[in-house]
Amino acid sequence: MRIVFDVTTCAKPHAGGIGNYGRALVAACALHAPQHEYVLALRPNRWLARGELAGLLPQAPRRLLADPLAAAALAGADVLHAIGVRLPPRGRVPQVVTLHDLNVLESPELSTPEWRARRTARIRQTLQRADRVLSYSDQGARSLHALLGFPRERVAVVPPGVDAARFARPPAAALSAALARHGLDGAPYVLSLGALSERKNQRGLLAAFARAARSGLPSEWRLVLGGPRGDDAASLREHARQAGLPDARVLLPGFLPEADLPAVLAGAAIYCCASLHEGFGLPVLEAQAAGAPVLSSDRGALPETVGDCGVLFDPRDEAAFADALLRLARDEAGRAALAQEGPARVARDFRWDDVARRTLAVHAAAAGLAEA
Repeated sequence: MRIVFDVTTCAKPHAGGIGNYGRALVAACALHAPQHEYVLALRPNRWLARGELAGLLPQAPRRLLADPLAAAALAGADVLHAIGVRLPPRGRVPQVVTLHDLNVLESPELSTPEWRARRTARIRQTLQRADRVLSYSDQGARSLHALLGFPRERVAVVPPGVDAARFARPPAAALSAALARHGLDGAPYVLSLGALSERKNQRGLLAAFARAARSGLPSEWRLVLGGPRGDDAASLREHARQAGLPDARVLLPGFLPEADLPAVLAGAAIYCCASLHEGFGLPVLEAQAAGAPVLSSDRGALPETVGDCGVLFDPRDEAAFADALLRLARDEAGRAALAQEGPARVARDFRWDDVARRTLAVHAAAAGLAEA
């Protein structure tokens, strides 16, 4: 097959969850099935950022299309796979899209009316143009049918993978050095990652952490919010102070270097995902792979992502949230069990090779071919 991936959303310095998924998926497909031809496509608004994709397909000549939304650009392709939620009008090329979440429909209160209207219209347009849809979860597939009427038989549930080797707990010396670089050595910490947003619920986490601190969480425990920086970090700092948390208990390191991320995850006493909605929640799996005990919101697809290898809570119930945090912090044996189970679960159930195989099967079905 000649497979065109629209990787526009991957062409930026901090690609985020969707961009990182796209990069890893393309690389995994090319590694799993090198007999196919893979083409990377960028829309014109991101063409100047194409250098961010350097090295994405090192095992094959890298071909770039300037505009996957133009029918002429897709001549000779067997299938187009959009990583972002945008497809061209239907033509002769079968079209596949990964639908990452439906948060504007499932949790409309988390977005502005303007954004909700634009995003919903884009999703509806894309679904009208799609031959097949990939969903990360059964929950997402059910919502896609219930809320938008998309035929269930044209949806394939394919969760993303995790590079278990990359996120494995580093050797003691490397772990200690990485934690020291970020001032995280010497005391237990609760870690949460993500850009500041109402959906990611950092303020709810701050409130629950402060409540747990008032209820007996030892003073040496710290909260680390990785991602927010600049004005966002300043806003969270002020919110923490208003909640009664001294500056020393809340660390705001900004975006963590990719090289140090596995160590920072592995060093966490608890990884907490406080989101009010997630289409999947990949950092939860990365934390499990690194051996961090996971405390997670029960919203969206997160119960599927966490599986039976973590503790769930209601993020809208501050008292229950704080209680779950405090109980897990005090349960050393429980945290040790989760740290033991997480890496094995991820290595077994979330392999990129399996993701590639299942995705290529969707491509082949869309293209009317017998196999990938």
